Amino acid sequence: MRFRIVSLGCPKNLVESEYISERLVRAGHILSDDCDTVVINTCAFIVDAVKESVETILQEAGRGGKKVVVTGCLVERYGEKLIGLLPEVDLFVGRNWYDDIDPLIEKKGFFVREGSFAETFPRKVLTKKPTAYLKIQEGCDNRCSYCTVPDIRGGLRSRGPEDIKKEFQWLIENGYREINIIGQDITSYGKHSGTTLKGLLQVLLETEGDYFLRLLYMHPKGIDDELIDLIARSDKVIPYMDIPIQHSEDRILKLMGRGYKKENLESLFEKIGEKVPDAVLRTTVIVGFPGETEEEFRGLMDFIGRQKFHMLGAFMYSREEGTPAYRLRGHIKKGVKQARYNAVMEMQREISREHLKRLAGRTMKVVVEGKEGASMVGRLLIQAPDIDGIAFIRGGCTAGEIRDGKIVKTLDYDVIVEV
Repeated sequence: MRFRIVSLGCPKNLVESEYISERLVRAGHILSDDCDTVVINTCAFIVDAVKESVETILQEAGRGGKKVVVTGCLVERYGEKLIGLLPEVDLFVGRNWYDDIDPLIEKKGFFVREGSFAETFPRKVLTKKPTAYLKIQEGCDNRCSYCTVPDIRGGLRSRGPEDIKKEFQWLIENGYREINIIGQDITSYGKHSGTTLKGLLQVLLETEGDYFLRLLYMHPKGIDDELIDLIARSDKVIPYMDIPIQHSEDRILKLMGRGYKKENLESLFEKIGEKVPDAVLRTTVIVGFPGETEEEFRGLMDFIGRQKFHMLGAFMYSREEGTPAYRLRGHIKKGVKQARYNAVMEMQREISREHLKRLAGRTMKVVVEGKEGASMVGRLLIQAPDIDGIAFIRGGCTAGEIRDGKIVKTLDYDVIVEV
């Protein structure tokens, strides 16, 4: 069989797509764009992700002549309903079948089973060097009121430190130098087994070599002094702190089930500023949560304006069936949510421009990703792959390198560098 894999959604899904690819290649199948089978690994955590997944399935099925296999979160969330809704699909495979996907791939039907899938190694890395993801956990115990992830992916399960270290060393040995550590909430790593994220990092940092670690998806209430100190001390951990706050106002945070207050956020960011003065802060916020008043939205805008996050992503609240927030009163009209989203992103555009202006003339590490048209492009090492800005690169360089580059011009979210 010749197969192609389409991975939708987050990097956690991408790692699972890499695991599926490895299982199929080891079974003798061939990964190729010229294929007879397309595997679509879907996302379904909000309505827009579900729509994208369904549209992708219909698009691939509409091309004809190929077997269509659907895996991932859409299968877990909607189960056997999909059989009638998507007759174009030949095979549905639940996440807990990935270990045994190779004998299933030539069958037709629906395969979902109970279990606790967490393994993702060995895998066939689909990102381009020098960048790779390293998934350290599965599921989540936080149960935020708006979130479907625990129902789709289950509760928290952490991989063992030595198991993760083995995969980490394999990545380094195979030329991956920018390793992005991911999970639903990596600060909860090891909660049920007596280990911690700091402990895991200490194990990984015993590895010799020329590499950098980035920590993605850290819950505010899980960041303690010891973790901040480790980031401050290490020259291998990128001082990039991805801390989704979701909101700043106490009543909304309580309704969301986030487990902290505005004063906790202010104290945390003040501490990070003191201990890691070169920290790059990224966050996400949700606008238009049920019952969010104009005053509370202005409070969020004021908080963003004072904290001046280097990077920020905003989402309009998505009403998801089965979540506690679905039943809340005061759901906000789409037009109001859109206006609030626009206001947040316009403010962030100005903040981002201010931050980048301060970098003009500095020499910084640049990840060279490849060619776009006639130009080489990449990003600053302090920018995460896929979600942050772009660096347009002048000078001789090769895709896969991490080079020193002088920032010669800054834009709203992007920079021009000379290597």
